[in-house]
Amino acid sequence: MFYFLYARKSTDVEDKQVLSIEAQLAELRALAKRDNLEIVEEFIEKKSAKIPGRAIFNDMMLRIGRGEAQGIICWKIDRLARNPVDGEQIQWLLQQGVIRHIQTHDRSHYPNDNVLMMSVELGMANEYVRQLSANTARGLRQKARQGIYPGLAPIGYLNDPRTKTIRVHKKNAALVREMFERYAKGATLNDLAIFLEDAGVMSKGNRRVHISRISFVLQNPFYYGHFRYAGELYDGTHTPLISKSLYDKANAVLRGRGRTLAVKTEPAPLCGLLRCDFCGMGITAEVKEKHQLNGNVHHYTYYRCTRKNKAVKCKEAPMRSELLDAQLSALLGEYAMPQEWVSPLSAMLDIDAANASKTAAEAVQELRDKIFDISNKLERLTDVYVAEDIEREDYLSRRRALIGERRTIEEQIVRLERAPAAWVEPVRNWIQDASRLGEITKSKDLPSKKSPLQKVFGLNLSIHAREARGLPISPYAALRAARSESGERDLSLILEPPPRIELGTPALRKRYSAN
Repeated sequence: MFYFLYARKSTDVEDKQVLSIEAQLAELRALAKRDNLEIVEEFIEKKSAKIPGRAIFNDMMLRIGRGEAQGIICWKIDRLARNPVDGEQIQWLLQQGVIRHIQTHDRSHYPNDNVLMMSVELGMANEYVRQLSANTARGLRQKARQGIYPGLAPIGYLNDPRTKTIRVHKKNAALVREMFERYAKGATLNDLAIFLEDAGVMSKGNRRVHISRISFVLQNPFYYGHFRYAGELYDGTHTPLISKSLYDKANAVLRGRGRTLAVKTEPAPLCGLLRCDFCGMGITAEVKEKHQLNGNVHHYTYYRCTRKNKAVKCKEAPMRSELLDAQLSALLGEYAMPQEWVSPLSAMLDIDAANASKTAAEAVQELRDKIFDISNKLERLTDVYVAEDIEREDYLSRRRALIGERRTIEEQIVRLERAPAAWVEPVRNWIQDASRLGEITKSKDLPSKKSPLQKVFGLNLSIHAREARGLPISPYAALRAARSESGERDLSLILEPPPRIELGTPALRKRYSAN
């Protein structure tokens, strides 16, 4: 009777289970020599048996069916199968006498043996794989909860096999940081691909890194200290390469670009600034030509709704560029800082900068209170999810938003503690920007007005009935309110309101609060 020797290990990685195959072969050859079992061929496979479809195993079974061998020598029965499909095939061929003998290191299986014993062994092998999968998944989830990413480290990091953690790759980390900074300042994805190529970072096949891969890197929260695993966002214990603010800037640029069509004409300067108040769509521009009988040709730029909202029939009429320019200039002028305010505000800012440490400590405490509130919200959100009062997708979305907000606040606290006067320079720049708005409104250069309009209104500019409208962000809203009071109140009271007067005793407070 002829035998096939079958040896298998569960992975095709050469540096894992190195001694498994050699040990099996040595033991099984010795067993065959001792029992006078004639081996006609040896089959060595490096693949898991948890699912059907092993090429070498299937080839061996096919040749046994053709009668080239009548027996199998293997270390244990679980080397042959760990899934019910392959297990049933082995049992069926053994019962039919096609396989007349299976010899393992500790026992023999024959066609007339009780099938229950082999069924138990094969069932235990299958259950081991199932439990191993569940236990591994549970362990990986626990590892993620501990802040350790249970996977391959992204570019800029390395997996440390000694400590089972992730550490920074010094060279690539600097490249990743540079990528975020360049993209936040206006570089394109193709520019970053060329930058990586020049730095010697290539994809498989020694090709330039594809822009889709670079886009994935820019959207990976791993680089600011968080990571995604199994659909959830976790706080990581690895060293961040960038700040959350830089990540947000780069992703704001990425979202703003999206997929754009090839531009056939020069874009109008005010495109991307306004939206239609009627249907909520964006405002675009088109150039019209007017031909006169004398041969003169005039070009006029009209701004109109894109009308991409198929659910609403937009009725907003187009408006000439000159009319829109005049309205936007008038809006911008309402938020210009009077020149006589610049010097007093700068002097007050210098005084506040001297007291920055005390002010920063108060701001830090307020931010810590916000973090405490966010932690409470996360706990309540988890309780609602456990109680099955909220869908998983909604839960994950809200959890990601809260964790991202908490990370942003934590970075603000770090910045305030390291540099208490860091807020002074942005305020000083704001005073300069606000004081220049009056001059900008008088300019005929439309592109020069776009940036100030975005600073004052953000994304809150719209057109309604051929009239430009805007809701300013909070600093400029306060500036406009102060300007409206400048004719009624003294300048010193506007720039620095009087302190609130507290009534001294409970009796006085009761007396004056009766009305």
